[in-house]
Amino acid sequence: MNAKRVFPIFIFILAMMTASTGFGDECMDCHNDPGFKVQHPKLFNYFTEFDASVHGVAGLSCVDCHGGDEKTRDLDKAHVDVLKPVKFDQIPVTCGQCHVEQRDAFVTSDHYRILEKDGTAPNCATCHGAMEMDFIFVTRVKATCVFCHNEESGVLPEVPGKADLVLNKINIIKGYRSFVNTHGKDRDLAAELNESYDKLTANWHNFDLANVEAQTNELLGEYRKAKSQALKDRKK
Repeated sequence: MNAKRVFPIFIFILAMMTASTGFGDECMDCHNDPGFKVQHPKLFNYFTEFDASVHGVAGLSCVDCHGGDEKTRDLDKAHVDVLKPVKFDQIPVTCGQCHVEQRDAFVTSDHYRILEKDGTAPNCATCHGAMEMDFIFVTRVKATCVFCHNEESGVLPEVPGKADLVLNKINIIKGYRSFVNTHGKDRDLAAELNESYDKLTANWHNFDLANVEAQTNELLGEYRKAKSQALKDRKK
């Protein structure tokens, strides 16, 4: 075999060996081990949910949210302060490391002020769940709102209904958005609408429902026009 061909192959094999032995993630390996499932079924199931979640599919590791040391199997070293970033009142800080626009909107809300004051207001995981992290769970959000916003408490009992209405409209927009992105020929318009959609879903986390509803209605009208044009584009 030609030496010029052997050398690159050798480098490739060496790189693969180095990647598999020198840069492993002990957190993932340990929590995914069948033996761990027997000893700690709850934590194993938690890892399984994470592995199938949006975050797991995106390639995040345990340390991205929990911290700790993924290079060791020493329990004490691996688990230093791993629960601190996911304490109830710290969730917005932890999630906000990546979800910056959502965090910036949330920290201006009354919910955040109450969360900081006494830890009783909802945080990111309250609506999104710890693992699913899909964009919207309409029924979950409405049911969560009702815990505080109800006739018995007298604290803005109209909020759950308004939130449900706005979120359902955003879900309609979500469907239009997919159609326009797939079939619309005006890519500049699609990009502009996508940017508006991202701003809207970020602004939702301020929970100023009157303002968000106005933005939603405006964007819904724009997407309806864009979908109508995309239908024509698809027939051409």
